[in-house]
Amino acid sequence: MKTRLLTALFGIPLIIFLLVVRGWITELFIVALSVVALYEYYHALKSAGYKVFCWGGYLAAAAMWPMNRLMGVLDPLLLALTAMLVTFFGVLIRPKPEFPDAAASVYPIFTCLMPMSMFMMMLNATYGLVPGIALITMSFGIAYGCDAAAYFGGRCFGRHKLCPTVSPKKTVEGAVCGLAGSVLVSLCVRLFFIRVLSQPMPGIPATILLGLLGSVAGQVGDLTASLLKRYSGIKDYGNIFPGHGGVMDRFDSNIFVLIVLYCYTLVLH
Repeated sequence: MKTRLLTALFGIPLIIFLLVVRGWITELFIVALSVVALYEYYHALKSAGYKVFCWGGYLAAAAMWPMNRLMGVLDPLLLALTAMLVTFFGVLIRPKPEFPDAAASVYPIFTCLMPMSMFMMMLNATYGLVPGIALITMSFGIAYGCDAAAYFGGRCFGRHKLCPTVSPKKTVEGAVCGLAGSVLVSLCVRLFFIRVLSQPMPGIPATILLGLLGSVAGQVGDLTASLLKRYSGIKDYGNIFPGHGGVMDRFDSNIFVLIVLYCYTLVLH
């Protein structure tokens, strides 16, 4: 626990700094995170016995920054679909292509690469009157609010197991507390941007709905990442964050919440 807290004391200010500064520094940081996260996913899938083709994902991650910064045409869905086609082609030209290998190879593209490209795209965009950076901040708040509330709620009130074969320590009561924590934090983020930064934000009903949907998505993302680890026989995806594990150990729920917030930007458009 001490190591986790020390990592959080360093990591949270770093995230705040990157969200405030933005620009090419933050964009390149997102690219680096994407590459490491893809590597962790591919490594886990290889440990599970799949012969994954990884270059489609890596090339798409490398293309994110020039597409966004130099060309201004970054489209998360188009990027993911292109990476998927390259990946399928890479599997099909093998002497003995296998469908499970093709399916496993594209899994990281849609659960890692695409959300990360959404993150980069939203950094400097405005949707309606709502700045994308505000929605990104809300997504982090929803994910971390859910994690904290679910952890302490589960310890205090946990009685019924949520998914015992995937994550034995998670409880239904903790998941419900996570929903409440996400809504509370999302409302606090909304209040901060309106009162302190004078920025337009989603209305209260929309904020509550985003908190609920984001919390569900984040918990599903967390459980899905745990399922892959259990299936692959690994404890953590990596060790880049002491006490937390790898990038996917720390951001498994965040990226699923980002998908929810990105879908909301489509509604605003």
